[in-house]
Amino acid sequence: MSRGRKILLGAAAVGLVAIGLVFWRWYLPTRTAVDIGAAMLAKQMCSCVYVANRDVADCRADQFPSMDPIELEILRDQERVRAWVPGLGERTAIHREGLGCTLE
Repeated sequence: MSRGRKILLGAAAVGLVAIGLVFWRWYLPTRTAVDIGAAMLAKQMCSCVYVANRDVADCRADQFPSMDPIELEILRDQERVRAWVPGLGERTAIHREGLGCTLE
């Protein structure tokens, strides 16, 4: 095996290790935080809209500023609230009459 090929294989191995470290140190914790944040926002907005019968804008204004990057969709026909961060995760809360809202 030539010296150039060995250097190229070594660089590729280092690159793969670096990608693995980035995945382990950034993506997995971020994904967990997004899952928790999306679940919290979906549940709180579901309760606010369907249980407390408040306006969506008023409910959203009550949320922490750190929740701003989380997208939100109110599915009125299904009595569900979907919260997500594109590419990282999503959660849905459903309203059941007499029981309140729960995460799916």
